[in-house]
Amino acid sequence: MNRQEAEDYIYASYMKAEPYLSYDSPDREKRHPGYSEEVIKSLYRGTVSVAVTGSKGKGSAAYILSSILSLYGKTGLMTGPHIESFNERFMAGGECISDDEFSDIVSLVRPLFDRISCDHTKGQFISPIGIETAVAEIFFSRHHTEFDIYEHGKGVRYDDVSNIPALYGLINTVFLEHKRELGSTLKEIASDKASIIRSGMKGIYCGLQTDEVRELMLRRAAEEGVPMKLFGRDFDVSDVRFPDEGMCCTVSTSGRRYENLSFSMLGTAQCRNLALAIQAAEDIIGERFLENEEEMRRFRDILKGLEWFGRLSLLSRDPFILVDCCINRASAAGAMEVMRELGIDQADVILAIPDDKDYPGVAEVVSQSGYDIILSEVKNPHYRFSGRQQGELESAGIHCRYNKDLAEIIKQADHPTVVLGTAAMLPEIKGARL
Repeated sequence: MNRQEAEDYIYASYMKAEPYLSYDSPDREKRHPGYSEEVIKSLYRGTVSVAVTGSKGKGSAAYILSSILSLYGKTGLMTGPHIESFNERFMAGGECISDDEFSDIVSLVRPLFDRISCDHTKGQFISPIGIETAVAEIFFSRHHTEFDIYEHGKGVRYDDVSNIPALYGLINTVFLEHKRELGSTLKEIASDKASIIRSGMKGIYCGLQTDEVRELMLRRAAEEGVPMKLFGRDFDVSDVRFPDEGMCCTVSTSGRRYENLSFSMLGTAQCRNLALAIQAAEDIIGERFLENEEEMRRFRDILKGLEWFGRLSLLSRDPFILVDCCINRASAAGAMEVMRELGIDQADVILAIPDDKDYPGVAEVVSQSGYDIILSEVKNPHYRFSGRQQGELESAGIHCRYNKDLAEIIKQADHPTVVLGTAAMLPEIKGARL
């Protein structure tokens, strides 16, 4: 099996079932994590494992936590989606899996999944995420990781990552998103993501939430007997500043106070992600966490070197180009905050947001900030752009232009530009600037 054949195999079962799947069906009717459960649990080594969910910032929080835990041992990290190479989804010790090792591991897990029977004509399939999780387990084992972090996809209840018996869980901010798959109300969406909380876990760390979501998470944690720490109650961030490079803030946890932390990621939301990760790391490591000046120095150095492309990433300073995976109103407000803090008062804001996401909310926030809006699309065929967005926004009094070619817009940018949209846009944006 070569590199491309390995990647194709991961999607093979899904592709066979795809013609029989309804685009509008919820996750509970389409996804079947039970198919991969036995394989994943047979490969699990019992390492210190952390599962991460949320609507926004879960990838950033997972990455920050993995970087901090690397002070105490080799860390495995499974995330998605990727930008340039599928290999980016699997990291050990800060290094992506190689082509050869990726192909080799997929070859090893293939017989384990080939013996699983599912009827593709009834829309049944082995999830690509299930196979990816199995690949991650073998990859982490080979590289002797001590801490393993797994990012869930849009949901948790029907996500194959839930087959990992995680000891800890992070729940970042939950928004009204993925309504087609997870539910039509915030309560339904939060309930799905609350499935990450399971009896026997050592701790759950919950980011900034609405009152409704926070109470739902607290109830679930109490029912499962899992201790939970909340942003704003047990840990918090203060003194947020925008220096010339990155951010600076103070993080207070249930045990300590970390003043004047400088780190390279932009936005107040990233400061909250940092607080979430520090609180989790503090509890995972225990009393020896940052116990001396040398560890504190290394910790601060790590924060200054953080880089997670597509999360309020400054792609260029001349011209100014900012990129953020933003598909809802709340995230758009964060991006506009960064623009104001950086002194950008005139810019084109490109929205590459699929039809089933909150493009009206994002457009409204952007228009209220006085920026020009350009609607665009991504080439990934799994994301729906029907062409109706411009008409609907114009009917709502939001003026916008349309240009289908996202990469061409980026190539021709000669003045401040902000790109907000689905993570599927990132490969096109990165490629356009190379």
